[in-house]
Amino acid sequence: MTSSQSAPADEQRMAQLWIRFKADDEKAFDQLVQARYRVLFNYATRFTNDRDLIKDCLQDLFLELWNRRAVIVETPYVTIYLIKAFRNNLFRRIRREMARPFVSDETLEWETIATEELTADHKWIADERLVSTEQSLRQAVDRLPKRQQEVVFLKFYEGLTNDDIAQVMAIEKQTVANFLYRAMTQLRTILPVRLFS
Repeated sequence: MTSSQSAPADEQRMAQLWIRFKADDEKAFDQLVQARYRVLFNYATRFTNDRDLIKDCLQDLFLELWNRRAVIVETPYVTIYLIKAFRNNLFRRIRREMARPFVSDETLEWETIATEELTADHKWIADERLVSTEQSLRQAVDRLPKRQQEVVFLKFYEGLTNDDIAQVMAIEKQTVANFLYRAMTQLRTILPVRLFS
């Protein structure tokens, strides 16, 4: 990461928890797991829809972290460290077990925001529009090559910078920019113009 502005809002807290976890603080470790479990789980759904495999890999990762806490490096960028470690474990496991081919999960969870002032009908219409837009976007992203899907997910769903994505995927920063450019170009040809306004 090149600036503190690019870090997730709670990354400083995560770094403090990381230090405490390395010093055998179980409570800090539990807080780390709770804070990043969903991020890692959602990230893995870009590669496989085998939710049991994802959960197993997460459990293995956190068990390995706890067992190796004394020798794990200190880092101010815990989220990047966890995503990179999890990505490596997941890919190893998928290759080792010859799991299903990489597929996208159609069940990403989305939150809708509604105010109390909206009537039930207005809320229903707003929800239908949001679901339709999200489905169109998800289907379009699913048509991208897998590496572009991963870059789009990390950039727009997880809010990582190009530098962070390059670290996670072990590629050059320029390659990340190229993937993003190609992905956005292709999405603009697939999606209705209103999604980009």
